[in-house]
Amino acid sequence: MPDDRRREAIRALDESDRRHWYWYGKDGDGHVWLFETVIDDGGEYWPVRHAELRSDGVALRYSWRHFEDEHGFLAEGPLYPDDFGLNPLTAEEFATLWDALDG
Repeated sequence: MPDDRRREAIRALDESDRRHWYWYGKDGDGHVWLFETVIDDGGEYWPVRHAELRSDGVALRYSWRHFEDEHGFLAEGPLYPDDFGLNPLTAEEFATLWDALDG
């Protein structure tokens, strides 16, 4: 899907009245991931916001508003939380962490 169509599809999910789900994960090197997802009509979790705190201290944040940059991009496909060992967060926890990564 071209970026403009993908961006609009993600924006539509984000702005819909569907429930948002929040996740975090961490690897052995200290790299942290945050995801805000919305379930589509097919039952898949689509990232609408995605943040990373790399082990070198660099923070990255992506959404339909800031889709990509020279360091990375909003996840391109559905997220499978169980496959990546992600843990749930509350909306408040996610918002606090998201705001803390605003560089």
